Parts: sequence; C-alpha cells; structure tokens
Amino acid sequence: MPLRIGCDLDGVLADMETALVREAETLFGPSISRPAADASAPHASMADLVPPEVAEDAPLQHELHLTSKQRRKLWAHVSGIEHFWESLDETEPGIVARLAALAAERRWEIIFLTRRPATAGALAQVQSQRWLEAKGFRLPSVYVVTASRGLIASGLTLDIVIDDTPENCVDVASDSRARTIGVFRGQQAPAAALKAMGIHLVTSTAEALDLLVEIDTSLEQQPGALERVMRTLGLKQSATA
Repeated sequence: MPLRIGCDLDGVLADMETALVREAETLFGPSISRPAADASAPHASMADLVPPEVAEDAPLQHELHLTSKQRRKLWAHVSGIEHFWESLDETEPGIVARLAALAAERRWEIIFLTRRPATAGALAQVQSQRWLEAKGFRLPSVYVVTASRGLIASGLTLDIVIDDTPENCVDVASDSRARTIGVFRGQQAPAAALKAMGIHLVTSTAEALDLLVEIDTSLEQQPGALERVMRTLGLKQSATA
C-alpha cells in the first residue's frame, strides 16, 4: 500500500520568507530587516505571520522590525500582488522535482497543505498548484487549511506529515496517527519535547525525503515491520497501528 503523505508548502518547499522580507523592504526600506544576530536563536516559519490565526510577533530568520500597523500594511500590500504565490523560489533548488520523481517512482500519494491567504489573481489553491507544476510536480493536490493539521491528517488517514513549525508538528502528533517529520533549518526547535512526542527532526527538506525513502524501503523489504522502523527512527508508533 502506498504511503499517504501530507507536505506543507511554505518553509518546506517554498521560500515565502525571502519574498516577504523583499516586500517589507520595498514598503519600509532596507533597515526594516536584517539577518538574526544569532542564527541558532529560535524562530518560526514566515507562515506564522499570516493573520489572523497566528501571533504577529513570531521570531524569524530575518528579523522584521514591524509594528502591528506595519504588518497589516505588509499583508494588505501582498494581497494586492497578482499571483504572489507563483513568484516564490524553492527553499532548496530542485527539491520539488525531486519529490515528484520519488513520488512517481515509489507510488506515494501526496497532498500539499497550506494556509496561504488570498492575493490578487487566481485562488491561493490554484496559484499553489501552478507553482508546483512549474517546479516539476504534475497534477498536484493542494488543500488550503482552515482547521487543525492533526484533524486533517486524521481525516485523510495520512501516514506521514512534513511540516516546519513546532505547533503544527505537535498538532499532528497529538490529534492523528500520522508520523510527523519536522523540518527546522538552523532553528533551535524544542528538540527534547518534540522527540518525546515521536516527532522526527531534520534540518532540510532533502533530509526529510531521504528519511521517507528509508521508511518506504524498510516497509517494502519487511512488510508489517512498521513498528520496528518507527522505533529505530525515533518516530511515534500508534498502539493500534
């Protein structure tokens, strides 16, 4: 049976942070942003700037010195940019095409998860689909999230979810049977707490794909060995699986 995988977009495959920093500098000048003085300092995905679901003061790779009014102005500006979501770069060159090739070769079922707000032009879902196709993933399934990632993973009976925020990883681990892979690029995630929940931590999407291949290969070689594989990789195994 093929693996059913949920994959976040921004921070995992798409580099939204660089685009938002660029737009903030356009609006407020280059002094509004600077690289974090301590690259190891905790920070969250730029997706955490998306209102209104997430707090407005999330720390970032690039510190954006914005007031609440400026953040609202930034998102009002971004919402007026036609096809903004199609303009993003990849987090790692060629990573979407690599995922597409692996999915085709290994017969994975992939659904892309995102909570992108609307911008001018096509729907965020359609822009995301076009972006994925342009980067090499044909006929992508994209779901714009409005509810708990864990409930979505449970409802779609996903086997594995890849995400880049501790909150989403905990949500999936707590509310579903899906295994969770957290992609934290240079971040100091709460590693001990996340690992205690069975969340596996990696530092790049390429590493996450390597882990997926390792899991899939082990399952092919020894059907029914999921519990042993997950224990070896430090992932949570449901007692009812």
